[in-house]
Amino acid sequence: MKALLYVFTIIFAVACANKFADESAKLTKETFDLHDEVMPVTMQLEGLRSKVMSKAETMDTTSKQQALEISKLLNEAETEMNEWMPKLADLEKMKDNQEKIDTLVELKTEGDKIKQKTLDAKKKAEDFLK
Repeated sequence: MKALLYVFTIIFAVACANKFADESAKLTKETFDLHDEVMPVTMQLEGLRSKVMSKAETMDTTSKQQALEISKLLNEAETEMNEWMPKLADLEKMKDNQEKIDTLVELKTEGDKIKQKTLDAKKKAEDFLK
């Protein structure tokens, strides 16, 4: 009877470990896919900021203020992405367990917010430049 209980305990432990590993792998892929989607846009932000500020030089005070606000949004989006990326590298130090899964969930949520902020800032800049 004790041997049977021992076997079930091992099977349960292995099943849980596989569940954590599967969930971790899924979340890791989703989070890095998010990075790969947003990073090319982030790389465009500096150029957009430069174009916005150049265009603003020839405009009225209201337009210059709008350009400054857009520039600030572009800068914030780029900064947040640059602060988020090193957190992804820290995942390598974690084992496949609940802590890693919790961290991945947080990073994915944060990445989704950065994505939206980046896309919004890019759109505002492109609209301004029309």
